[in-house]
This record gives sequence, structure tokens and C-alpha cells, in this order.
Amino acid sequence: MFEYPRFLKVITLVQCDSTNNYLKNHYEDLRDHLPVLVTSALQTGGRGRQQRTWLSPKGKGLYSSFGFLLDTKQKLRFLPLVAGISVIEMLREITADEFVLKWPNDVLYREKKIAGVLIENIITEQKIFCITGIGINLNHTLDDFPGEFLEKAISLRIITGLEYDTGEINPFLSTVFFHWLEKLKSNEKEEIVETANRYSEFLMYRNISFHESSSGIVMEGIFKGINHDGGLILGREGGHDTIHYSGEIA
Repeated sequence: MFEYPRFLKVITLVQCDSTNNYLKNHYEDLRDHLPVLVTSALQTGGRGRQQRTWLSPKGKGLYSSFGFLLDTKQKLRFLPLVAGISVIEMLREITADEFVLKWPNDVLYREKKIAGVLIENIITEQKIFCITGIGINLNHTLDDFPGEFLEKAISLRIITGLEYDTGEINPFLSTVFFHWLEKLKSNEKEEIVETANRYSEFLMYRNISFHESSSGIVMEGIFKGINHDGGLILGREGGHDTIHYSGEIA
């Protein structure tokens, strides 16, 4: 059984609106005790990317957020990859099954979403306080997913038939996450990108629709992997490639 890294402060809640919000609201109290993990059995206002709702019923999922410091903004674009890789390696280890990365940070099983990441940051004069929220569908049954989610979401319980304890999952995830975060802090970006590309192979050279966050424009193209700087490479008509650092694959 995995134990939490000794350097990690762990805060376990029965309920909160969201673990990301908890970290933002308690930053002043926690900044001298970083890194910290906040985990809750229930979220009343769980959020995903693009202000989407993240279903967070009690006892069904893992709802956790890591708070830590980074020294440069240039490392921020690799955080989604670090989080996605960490979730995939943890899930593959406990199930011996195949999970894949949908850039920048969604984790899929047979093209259904099992985990997502929401990253928020507080920029200070000296360092960046990073909040990395991770939600994983653990014990959901088919009845737990509303109609609009039924065709798009899946849980570990649906995959394996087993129930999972967040008290065991969280320490394992924390260990893997800080392993990869240390690589980012040490500027081992090449290994992060190589690993992210390996876990994204299922998308390689497939036609995709890409929604760019900054412009709101939806573009059609071919997924050509992740570049050295963590950006998505989109192959466009006429053989022209464009690089995107903010957005999502529709």
C-alpha cells in the first residue's frame, strides 16, 4: 500500500464546493506549508475545463487538488501533460489496462472520459502558486451518469467491476504526480513530451476538430502530436502545421 510523500501536507474534507476553490481561498494560510493536497469525499460545485460541471457525488470519485510552487511561467504549459501522464500511469498500474491521453489533459478509456484536470494559478511577484485539480471516476455505475454523460463517460468500477477507496488511490497518485512534477522542475521537458506523445498515439494522424480557447474558433485538421514546448500540432490543408497551447480537441 502506498503512503503519501513525507513532504506533502494532506487536508481531507468531508465536503466542499470544490477542492480548487478551497486552495484558492486558503492560500494565505497554506503558502508556508506547501506542497499540499486537498481531497474531499463530496464536491457541491465541482468544475471542469471551460466552466463545465464535474459530477462529484459522495463516495463515487476522487476529487483532489495539489497546491505547489513553480518558478517560471514557461513551465506552466507542461502542467496539463504532467497531470495527465500521472493519472494514466497510476490507472495502468492498478488495473493493467490501457488508458490514453487526449491533449492536453483528459484521460480516456476506449474513447470515454474517466479523468480530467483543471489547472488554476495565482501569480505572485516571486513565484507561481499552481493549483492542479484532478477528478477521477472511480465507483460510478451507469445509473450515476445522466443521459448526456452516458455515452461519453466511464468509471473504474464499470471497467473492472471493483470498488475503490480514495484513501488508497490518493497516496499512489500523489507519489506519481510529484515524481513527474520533479522532472518538470528539473527541466526534463523532453521526457515529459515523449511520454505524452506515447500516450496520445491513438490520435496520431486522425482528423480532429480543435476548439481554440483564445479565439473561440473551431478548426479542422489532423492531429500530429505534441511539440517540444507542449503544444498541439495541428496539420491544416495545404500541408501547413499550426501550434496551439490553449484549447481542446472537440
